[in-house]
Amino acid sequence: MWGFLLGLIDPVSRIVGKIADAKVELAKAETDAARIAAQERVDTLVARRDVLVAESGSRINAFMRAGFAFGPLVYLTKIFVFDKVLGSFLGYTHNVFETDPLDGNLWKVVVAAIGFYFIYEGFARARR
Repeated sequence: MWGFLLGLIDPVSRIVGKIADAKVELAKAETDAARIAAQERVDTLVARRDVLVAESGSRINAFMRAGFAFGPLVYLTKIFVFDKVLGSFLGYTHNVFETDPLDGNLWKVVVAAIGFYFIYEGFARARR
């Protein structure tokens, strides 16, 4: 968990470390199939690093990502903080701290935003 959180701070250095590990695997590969797989992994990681470096200089990219995450963040924060925590502490059970439910399409947007930021890394680790 800590590795994931620290990877969010400086993902480029994390990918550079993975490239180094993949190059070691390439050097240790004994069969042609293993060499090809290791080379593909190196190429994929280099491409990811290049995209991160290209995006890192763009403030527009940062604002767009924050903008897409803002709506689901506000909605979920309202549910968790006000509806569940403050409402129960203050003794309100109906109507005061109650958020209108989202329809199915908007929940898909919320899930996509959360998945983009949190679930991607888990699936990436599971694939390896």
